[in-house]
Amino acid sequence: MTLFERAEIRALSERLLGLAEGQGIPLTSRAGRELDGFLTDIGGVRPVGRGANRQLTERGRDFLTTRLRETHTEGWSGETVLASLGGHLPSAINGATLSGLWLRDCKAALSQAHLARADELGIRVWGDELIRLRCEGSLSLRWQDGRHYCGDESMTMLGELALPERSLAGLQEIEWQGAQIVTVENKGAFVDLPLLPGMLLIYVPGRNTRLAKQVLPRLPSAVPWAHAGDLDQRGLDIATELARAISRPPALWLPTQVTDYVRHYGKPLTRRLPGEQGGRGKIPWRHNPVASWLDARLAEVFTHLAVDKLWVEQEVMVTAGAWQSWLLDEMPA
Repeated sequence: MTLFERAEIRALSERLLGLAEGQGIPLTSRAGRELDGFLTDIGGVRPVGRGANRQLTERGRDFLTTRLRETHTEGWSGETVLASLGGHLPSAINGATLSGLWLRDCKAALSQAHLARADELGIRVWGDELIRLRCEGSLSLRWQDGRHYCGDESMTMLGELALPERSLAGLQEIEWQGAQIVTVENKGAFVDLPLLPGMLLIYVPGRNTRLAKQVLPRLPSAVPWAHAGDLDQRGLDIATELARAISRPPALWLPTQVTDYVRHYGKPLTRRLPGEQGGRGKIPWRHNPVASWLDARLAEVFTHLAVDKLWVEQEVMVTAGAWQSWLLDEMPA
């Protein structure tokens, strides 16, 4: 059996091919180290973010696509096996469950062909993630079939409201009378940011903005929105990506004393741990992203970060006494 005929190698290869720009996965398992070494030898993989996460280069993407196609075998069909066992797929199924049944690996990425086949069978495939909300003031959910749910007790007793992904399919509107919507990039900041009167916080974990893009349009369009994230290139990217997706002006939620936080907590984009040959850290600034911003203070902050190759974690700002929404005059490319 060749390397790319092995199920675990094929599954890792498909996961790598399914990654979006800027995403990576660890190749630390026994099979992962084997694949990592193979791809490194041909210049097909590069480190991304912190730790041992890897992302394909263009050469690696072309190579894996070709090898998987060349070594594809038709000898095993999960759909056929399931039918022989008398199993029946439900009309809605978790993606990992379907991967396990059809691909013999619950961590393998379903291809577009697999998803198209599921659609043919009338099966909806779910990621089954949660989106978390915290707010001041009353909040209710209204579904397309007329049902209502008041989230006040959940907010009071649990401190937040968690919406399962499947519940969003029939959600028509989020009824909430407030003054400011803020999406928050990191979990620590989401739970610790002070809830000001009339504020709604929505947890958006890193680049995973898929559920937020479904929830934000269901909120009152007249209420302003801003994004709270790390002060780095990726934080800007998330804010501008969300702004484009929901057709709102791009804005950042930051302390009024943001300049002081940068001065005290700014740290190098790349750091080296004891004994490390190379460095690890954040993605670099692509350019000075704010040359034409009209807000002089915001332009000064991000120019300083970009020029000096620094960034600031959003968690260190959660105890700030005063906050505001800072509009971006243009979206960085």
